Amino acid sequence: MKKLLSLILAVVMIATIATAAFAEEYQVLNGFDPADFKSEKDPSEFKMAVVVKGVADWFSRLEEGVVEFAEKYGVDAHVEFPATTDAASQLEIIDQLKTQGYDAIIVVPNDSAALENTFKDAMEKGIVVIGHEASNLTNCLYDTEAFNAQTNAVAKADALIEATGGEGKYAIMVGYTTAITHMDYANRMVDYLKENAPGLELLNDAIPTCESKESTTTAYEQAKQVLKADPDLAGFVCFCSTDAAGISQAVEEMGLEGQVKIIGSGVPSVYAEELKDGLIYCVTTWDPKLSGYVACLTAYKVLMGEPVGDGTDLSDGGAAPGYEAVKLVTEDGNNCLLGSAPCVGTGENVDELF
Repeated sequence: MKKLLSLILAVVMIATIATAAFAEEYQVLNGFDPADFKSEKDPSEFKMAVVVKGVADWFSRLEEGVVEFAEKYGVDAHVEFPATTDAASQLEIIDQLKTQGYDAIIVVPNDSAALENTFKDAMEKGIVVIGHEASNLTNCLYDTEAFNAQTNAVAKADALIEATGGEGKYAIMVGYTTAITHMDYANRMVDYLKENAPGLELLNDAIPTCESKESTTTAYEQAKQVLKADPDLAGFVCFCSTDAAGISQAVEEMGLEGQVKIIGSGVPSVYAEELKDGLIYCVTTWDPKLSGYVACLTAYKVLMGEPVGDGTDLSDGGAAPGYEAVKLVTEDGNNCLLGSAPCVGTGENVDELF
């Protein structure tokens, strides 16, 4: 009997410690605590959907990580591609998923604010919500990122300084002004450049100079307008994975290659030719395959009742390098898990990257 009581006590203590670990540095927002989302299902019955911004090489690469995770863990996990790159299309998908027995919904939002209500409703129904590129999404249990915003902003700023010698005018393109990560990166980059490269002048002192609406065609049209108005531009920085293609097309058509240094984002291999030719100076990025894997793993751990917090290893034995000890940051309105997995693609290393 004493042994049995001791065993029961030990189990209770372990459960208490595990629950406490969930809360360590975690802020319970709108009443939602990860400890409340432990599932009683067999893991093989878990259903997860990842809702991305649109159809692009970036999200096809992210899908590879989701597929790898699903195969390794034997769960139903897949990517949902919206018909259009706007919040309305994402909202339609998410509202459907909420009625189809999903245990977790992961989202890369075009407009976090537009999704808050539907995600609050999802979590009230017991659905785990995980964000990515969503540092201002409150109604989620966690937001997962490859690194903090400052790391990416500084990487782009340093690349621009190196490319231009720290002199001249530069322009900024984002996907949408409602894309919080794009705007956060852009603002941080400008602040860093003002302090570290005063010789670089932001065009019209406006953040952003233009937006692509996640369309290569729009990126091309917007870039051409900017270049026609300011043909002496020294640099063009973009934050959407498809924008560098449109900007580089405009630069080439106007005979400004070599003068306008393009600091892009996205899948480096997509821009291999432009990087090797020097049309695009570099691509600062992270591997979306790892992001897809880590976001799914985070949702899985919550469903399993496993604590996730500061120092948690989300690399999963080498499947996601750079996420060995994530940092939990709570001051930006949600619980953000930060890895350390930046990547810079150049003409010299692009063949070694994804």
